[in-house]
Parts: sequence; structure tokens; C-alpha cells
Amino acid sequence: MADAAPNPDAPSRGGRVLFTVRFHSEMGDVDLARLALLLDMSTNMAPKMRPDPAEPGVARLDRFSGLYLERGGQDGEWVLEGRTWGSPSSAQVRRWHVRAAQAAKRLDPEAQLPPAAGAAAA
Repeated sequence: MADAAPNPDAPSRGGRVLFTVRFHSEMGDVDLARLALLLDMSTNMAPKMRPDPAEPGVARLDRFSGLYLERGGQDGEWVLEGRTWGSPSSAQVRRWHVRAAQAAKRLDPEAQLPPAAGAAAA
């Protein structure tokens, strides 16, 4: 169900990737606040003294799943990645994917929504 391959340079976070949503944003305070509001996401963009592998944002989806905000491979590129350590239903995964994509689209009109449920993959 991923709409883009996970970033191969990103450190492994564990779990299984359910979907990814790529988008572009300067990710200033307004954009962070919007993601926090739309996705009930905890964010932390404070500068660090040394590289820190922690994600800039995380939202709990269920007891075994989370939505992670990660930096993309280019400046201004971001990825919302749904990950699980459980077995959510495909219907639940779809709801999470659509919600994440809609939030990304609020920051980047070019962000892609997942295909309609039941639509054949091209």
C-alpha cells in the first residue's frame, strides 16, 4: 500500500511499513502546528548538538502502529510513514493513509492522495 518506496538511507525504525506519503514543505512553525492539529502528532524540530536519528514527529495510530514524520532525501522534502508492529485491517490502514495524505495535501497541494478504494492499480 505504499505510494513510494521508503528512503533506503534512513535508519531502520523497525516494524512494517504500511504506506508512505511524500510532500514538500519548508516545515516552519505554522506547518508543524498544522500537522500536530490535523494528525494529533507530537513534533520536535529543536536543533540538536549532534545528529539524532529520532523522527521530527510521531502520532500513535493504534496500540501497535504509528505515523512518523521523517525528512526526505532533498531539502524541503518530507515523508509521512505509517508503520506497524501488529496486524491492522486493510480498511483501517486505508483510513490512516487517506488521513495522512489529506494532511500532507494541506501543506503541499501536489501531495498525492491514495487511489479510491477498490480502484484497480494501473
